[in-house]
Amino acid sequence: MRASCCLWAALLSSSLTSCGPYAELAQKLDVGLVIVGGETWIAEIGSEVRVLVLGQPDPVSGVSAFAFTASSLPIAAGVSVWATQGTWTGSASDPTMTLRERYLYRLDDERGTPLLNRRGATRQDVNRALTFGQARGSGQLVLTGDASIAGTYVLLPEALATLGTSSPADAACAFHLANLAVLSSQVRIIAFGSAGMTQYETPATFRGTLTGDVRVSVHGSPSVTTDITYSSFADFGGVRIDGTQTTHVNAGGNGYMSGTVTLALQPQASPAPPEIDGSISYGPGGGGGDSIQISSGSPTGGNYVVTLTGGGAAKISPVAAPSPTVASCLGLPLQ
Repeated sequence: MRASCCLWAALLSSSLTSCGPYAELAQKLDVGLVIVGGETWIAEIGSEVRVLVLGQPDPVSGVSAFAFTASSLPIAAGVSVWATQGTWTGSASDPTMTLRERYLYRLDDERGTPLLNRRGATRQDVNRALTFGQARGSGQLVLTGDASIAGTYVLLPEALATLGTSSPADAACAFHLANLAVLSSQVRIIAFGSAGMTQYETPATFRGTLTGDVRVSVHGSPSVTTDITYSSFADFGGVRIDGTQTTHVNAGGNGYMSGTVTLALQPQASPAPPEIDGSISYGPGGGGGDSIQISSGSPTGGNYVVTLTGGGAAKISPVAAPSPTVASCLGLPLQ
């Protein structure tokens, strides 16, 4: 799925991990960079939401780290994600900046691929430098250059100050932003979305880019239960999630989700606005009610049930187009 709803079906049994082009199971699972401080920028290009984190120079090495994530969201669940991490050079006043990629992550749209042939999330070591023209002003960062990253970005924590807490639209916006963090975590969970997930019968933990971590645990056969637990997890400035989402599927990739994840959005403005708190329910135990339904490893029904402490509430179908869009929620430039 690529959003919080498909941890899926190709979780089958460990005897299947030799069938098909899966991610390299022997590679070190978590090599993700941890960035302290810095800026988080966000843009929406068509139905793709892009988030760029630019870290401050390390006090010892002087090197600045970056992390970039692009999530394709024609539907609320998302259909694909790719990400890259590495180092960057260039100050805010320079006409250019250079991103030197170190890791490339991919979680492609494999909804039409048989379960046993899916690669799931992969990581590749790379060494590629991309130089962009840059212009900053009025809370915007305009990057020109490689089309996969270029665009007009705004500071995410400042944009969060436009959100409310009392309406269904407010709840939907909060979901879409929290779901970006879920998607960003999934693309770095090696083999996510494939039979290679059986390696997490030995649980593994992945660090958040800014704070916290996410723990992955798989158990059961032939029916499989996958627990993904977030602890103060933040890949982006201003967005933090906690809690466990659980997926229950049979050998055919059919099942449901359950569990609850809490969200905390931390706007930045003057005067400082209050934190926006709420929760996302993926369904009750047993697969009844609004539980997210999974067929052949993909979300096909149910609803994310979102509630905010300010009173806003919404039910969001995983297969419907995001409404409102992230750009509408945050007042991002149309691109």
